[in-house]
Amino acid sequence: MIMMIKALRSVLAVMLVGGSVVFSSQAFAANDAMLQLIDVLHANGTIDADAYSVLKNYAAADKEKTMAHIDKVASDKVAGVKKVTDKMEWTSRIKLNGDLRLRRQWENVDNSADPSRVRYRYRARFGAEGQVVDDVSVALGFASGGVDPRSTNETMDDNFESKGLVMDYAYAKWVATDYATLYGGKMKRKPILWAPTDLLWDGDINPEGIAAHLHTKNSLGIGYANLGHFFLEEQKGDADDQNLSFVQIGQKFKSGNIFGNIAATYYAFDNQAEAAYESDVSAGTNSLTNGNPRYEYDSFSLATELGINLSDGKMVGVFGEYIEADDPKDDETGYAVGFKFGDKKVKKFGQWQVKYIHADLERDAWADIFPDSDRCGGGTGFKSDEVVFKLGLAKNISASFDYYDSECGDYTGGSNQDSKILQADLQFKFK
Repeated sequence: MIMMIKALRSVLAVMLVGGSVVFSSQAFAANDAMLQLIDVLHANGTIDADAYSVLKNYAAADKEKTMAHIDKVASDKVAGVKKVTDKMEWTSRIKLNGDLRLRRQWENVDNSADPSRVRYRYRARFGAEGQVVDDVSVALGFASGGVDPRSTNETMDDNFESKGLVMDYAYAKWVATDYATLYGGKMKRKPILWAPTDLLWDGDINPEGIAAHLHTKNSLGIGYANLGHFFLEEQKGDADDQNLSFVQIGQKFKSGNIFGNIAATYYAFDNQAEAAYESDVSAGTNSLTNGNPRYEYDSFSLATELGINLSDGKMVGVFGEYIEADDPKDDETGYAVGFKFGDKKVKKFGQWQVKYIHADLERDAWADIFPDSDRCGGGTGFKSDEVVFKLGLAKNISASFDYYDSECGDYTGGSNQDSKILQADLQFKFK
């Protein structure tokens, strides 16, 4: 009877341990604790030597099998994570940016049937730059507005009609060496052509063509050269297309709290004189022959900026720009001078900047397809004063007030007209 009880107890023990091993195998629980339990059962006589040997070998084999299974599952999990990570790796090569500007614009123009008007407008822009390979990237940008290269504003009117979205820029950039970067496509102007004011170039213009930016360090700071070839008009059935080439040589310098920039630029137009524009971009203020521009507008420009960083984190700076055209004998010069005071950039709460510009551009000093559109509709032949105040309301949120008081040449009626514009903006940026 005692022998039967021991035998039954051994069988139950074998079943219990065996079942535990089976279920624990399924649950990845075969481990050193199970082997130690078998040793205890054998030591106190619960299982005999034969059962001990069978269970010991079974548990050890199951442990190896379980560990192999765990390794395989872990390996599969790692492979799966790597596969997902590889698929998402492209996101690390993309940089997004954009902004929204809300504007109330009041303007008053003399000598017009309806001299005063108020418009509520907005500007929306969204862009992305992606790294193709280590030294090549592509940038794409979209903006509100229409075909006017000097405006990305949309006016809030026309009974809630859907507004337009256009290609603002699309270019490739190749960092060929530590000293040379090449551009091609419809590109942002500021990286490849420096100007301290908008006397000659409206801030919304993104030229089309090819360009290069070269730079090197020297004892004064950084010397640089910008050169490019822009495509203006392609005339169907005519090989004499309008183009613009330029070379700019400049020097950035810094000594203690003093910083500055100076650059000389030569602009060379192709086939500009007496050529018709296919698109309606001219302000109509240049001298004309048979309704087309009379001159080529090749010109030389000199631009400079000088500033001092103050102890409280603010700065004060003065700047100026001068241009002189080759062709006309009269009305061939222009200039802008000004100053700014406050923070260099207004990006955070409490930061601010005040800027003043006086600009004077004679009728034939420059092609009337490029100047700032807020001065006399983007034409030439004006004298203008501009005051700007910008204030940071929060990180990447700012408010600004921009006031223009301009005297514009009326070359059809033979008299001057005054133009006043006040723009109150609220701007939101993200990147």
